[in-house]
Amino acid sequence: MLAALDGASVDQQVIFGFVPGRIEVLGRHTDYAGGRTIVCAIDRGFLFAATPVQGRRIRIHEDSIEFNPVEFDLDPNLSPPAGQWANYPMTMARRLARNFPGQLRGADIAFSSTMPVGSGMSGSSALMMMVFTAIASANGFQENAAFQANIRNPVDLSVYLACAENGQSFRGLEGDAGVGTFGGSEDHAAILNAKPGQLSLFGFSPPELQAEVPWPSDWRMVVAFSGVRAEKTREALEKYNMTSRRVRDSMSRFNQLAGTRLSTLREVVDHEPKPGGSRWLAALAHAPGDSSPGLSDRVRQFILEDRTHIPRALEALRAKDLRAFGKLLSASHRASKKYLWNIVPEIDFLQKSACRLGASGASGFGAGFGGSIFAVTSADHAEELLIKWRRRYVARYPVRAAESAFFIAQPGPGIEVWDDSGPVRFADQVFQT
Repeated sequence: MLAALDGASVDQQVIFGFVPGRIEVLGRHTDYAGGRTIVCAIDRGFLFAATPVQGRRIRIHEDSIEFNPVEFDLDPNLSPPAGQWANYPMTMARRLARNFPGQLRGADIAFSSTMPVGSGMSGSSALMMMVFTAIASANGFQENAAFQANIRNPVDLSVYLACAENGQSFRGLEGDAGVGTFGGSEDHAAILNAKPGQLSLFGFSPPELQAEVPWPSDWRMVVAFSGVRAEKTREALEKYNMTSRRVRDSMSRFNQLAGTRLSTLREVVDHEPKPGGSRWLAALAHAPGDSSPGLSDRVRQFILEDRTHIPRALEALRAKDLRAFGKLLSASHRASKKYLWNIVPEIDFLQKSACRLGASGASGFGAGFGGSIFAVTSADHAEELLIKWRRRYVARYPVRAAESAFFIAQPGPGIEVWDDSGPVRFADQVFQT
């Protein structure tokens, strides 16, 4: 991995870090709708080393054929290539050059990934956050006046990083085009703020860490990447953005019907506490001329996830009731399939087969349209489940299974960097928490 850094002198600063992927335990497409989500980080992700350089040049090298080496300047006028992986680091670099102008230093970055590409574990967000961590560390952003004025705590930073990805402005830090996705800040909140052995409950209207709940030590997550890449480029981007567009259109339609000016789906549901029998929900189902179909389905999924699955799952976690927790995961999966339309056949097969093999529950997670699923089970059953689950998938989808990955996971820490005493959470280092 360090081949790109061979020219560094022994006394030159080298920044080492690890940026994890995440598992969205519950909260399917709820963050950008103003809802809540339960997330954790895992021990799969991007291990990187970076050396600051004189000048504004960024060079990025990875040790596989998935990512071609790229070079570019920290320039506010960069034109990232749409549909290529370089879009992500270049978009981050452009945003940082615009928001934090001045004598920024470039960096040589070498990295290695232990996370399957397109796995739905938020690899694209983690990649952008890796580039941010390297550039921010090389330039001491925590001492930057614009940074201090606008980014006051770790949750603020996670929202800012989401805005760098989706193009929105954050306080006084002006936005731009982003990478072309319309997502929220759930992934960034988990990747930056997660703690080992904990699940994090985040709210997003306003953004806040609402609770941290211990993960029972005798529970395990068994994760399966289906081999179907959940990409956000080209035609896949339209499917992904349609899910968020249905939120926007349902709010717009409700505001027309009710004469309100609500800005999140959470506010809509709070305004109509019994939407199942309300006329407005039926009106959404027959909205004339809407570009987004199934608006009432989109609202139903949000209500189920935010108002039923998440609170009951928190109760089950605190009671260490694995069976009840698993049932809620499976219910969340079924709601995604029925109302979000984002569950591909391979993921649905994996969900059903995990439960038939004795898992307490299972659910696809992330954006959907491919990607991964996780099952929950007891620690003493996890290895057996993994072996049988993989075997059944190979028999049903041999071609997809050739690209798949199965592993056992537990909640881990957010982004870490190494100092003289060892690894420390990047959020703790920046904000001295």
